[in-house]
Amino acid sequence: MIIHHNSLAAALDAVNEALFNGRSLSKVEKKETARWIAGRQVEVGKQTGLFVPTEDDYQEGVRLFTGERLRTKLATRNILTEEAARALTLFDVGEDILERTDRWLLEQCFSSACTVGECAYSTVGLMRYLTVGGLDDSEKRLNAHIAVLSQHRDGQGRWRRFPFYYTLLALSETDLPAAVEEMRYAAPACERVLRRSPRGNTFGPRQRAVMERVLVRC
Repeated sequence: MIIHHNSLAAALDAVNEALFNGRSLSKVEKKETARWIAGRQVEVGKQTGLFVPTEDDYQEGVRLFTGERLRTKLATRNILTEEAARALTLFDVGEDILERTDRWLLEQCFSSACTVGECAYSTVGLMRYLTVGGLDDSEKRLNAHIAVLSQHRDGQGRWRRFPFYYTLLALSETDLPAAVEEMRYAAPACERVLRRSPRGNTFGPRQRAVMERVLVRC
């Protein structure tokens, strides 16, 4: 089931899981899911373009596709908007919806990459949107974001302030040389983690799959 009427996060997670695992969605599934996601968008006012989380999203908390928990309502709102825009782009939804979201995104601090608090998480979410062609000059913007990321290497194969697995996921979705370079930097950390016993929760297999894809790309 793709649509989860009580949770935008759950619906997007189901979409991302299908896409990540290469599962084909029927035209009906895509149409109904896109319509429901689009229905969460604000169409007028200061927040035009934003995709609104549900009450369940705020009350139960949201995790990224790779398992990292979001701690603030701001990050929840930002990242669900980015993930919704990414899904609708891949579903080839009408441009007017995405134009509204693009205008909203360009007004946010993370549109130029931000490393303050969970805005760093939002920066990675925007990178995922850019990898599917979101915003104008997506490749140029993505390279700029990766350049900021590289400045926050911790010397241990990770990045200060940025969520490790979610960042790897974003990097693995593009062929840009800068992204490949960051994956090579992270490869030793991935190898260390993969030598450990796998976690038994929903996110453990996803994290391992992401790291394995990164190592293949290196």
